[in-house]
Amino acid sequence: MDEQALIDKIGARLPGWKGRLLTRAGRLTLINSVLTSIPVYHMTVFPLSKWAIKRIDRIRRNFLWKGASDTRHGSCLVNWRRVNRAKKLGGLGIKDLACFNRALRLRWPWYQWTEPTKPWTGMPLKLSLEEQELFRLCPKITVGNGAKTQFWKDRWLQGEAPMHIAPECFRLAWRKNITVQQALHDRRWMRGLRRISTTSALHQFVDLWGKLQHIQLSEVEDTISWRLTANGSYSAASAYEVQFLGSLEDHRWAQLWQLKVENKCRFFLWLLLQCKLPTANRIIQRGGTADAVYKLCHCREETTLHMIANCSYAKEVWRLLGQRASFNFVHNSSPPCDMQDWWTQLNTATGLNSTQLRQFLTYAA
Repeated sequence: MDEQALIDKIGARLPGWKGRLLTRAGRLTLINSVLTSIPVYHMTVFPLSKWAIKRIDRIRRNFLWKGASDTRHGSCLVNWRRVNRAKKLGGLGIKDLACFNRALRLRWPWYQWTEPTKPWTGMPLKLSLEEQELFRLCPKITVGNGAKTQFWKDRWLQGEAPMHIAPECFRLAWRKNITVQQALHDRRWMRGLRRISTTSALHQFVDLWGKLQHIQLSEVEDTISWRLTANGSYSAASAYEVQFLGSLEDHRWAQLWQLKVENKCRFFLWLLLQCKLPTANRIIQRGGTADAVYKLCHCREETTLHMIANCSYAKEVWRLLGQRASFNFVHNSSPPCDMQDWWTQLNTATGLNSTQLRQFLTYAA
């Protein structure tokens, strides 16, 4: 499959949009609704190569930050891996194409289980090791006659795969793709295990053998259900999200995206709370030239935290805004250590309900 044609199709969308005239929030909408959706059909069937993912990401990244398909180095304000995270985890929700590709391709092993009448059923599936492991993690298999379930690789034995219960036995086994039905007939799963020569392998064998003693096959077919959805059916969204399990929230980002303000205000606040605005200190860090001293107070370096929160001028502005809007800030004895700490302190003001307060503060910032 020619991936260059796919990349050219994505890039051809940009000139007609006049991206430089759009806000970053507007570009984000186009990326999520158009640019990311173009390769979906391709990714459902074929794995995208690493170079193609890199080229598509370059187009999406450059369009987000500068509104064009190619920009000079240093234009991106936030790391792309951060941007790919879900909004509740501090990102912008732009799909990670490698993870999205894996999630979409899991439908084929799922259909082999649930729709055996399809004409392509029985044909070998070319899945990567990552895709195979991801698919084995997501479903719950209930063994009936054992004809569909792979003995060693599927998680059918008390929620575990025998290859994980007894990895040394799996390494010695002759037939690694045998089904449960075939394996339990005349104890064929033991073939090759006479070569066990270590104590650890022997303990693993005994553990596996003990768990198999309670297995009784029946006449009904094996069944499968998707662990990650309420109805037990496969969904690409759940397969995509499970790949980010273990990611931690470093702030209450969900509150930011739930604010009833313009998208461009949310986007600005997202940059602000991460100190990613193009202030003098960041320009200098990136190798640019700028006057490091903040122009209003002429006493401190121009950083996002000083400019918005710690400068005497900024404090006076926030005090006057509080008077005009009839609410009071709770002053802490210690100054905020970062922008997220400052935002948390600001949200403790009294006089307005929390929703009105956050909306007011967003517009003020």
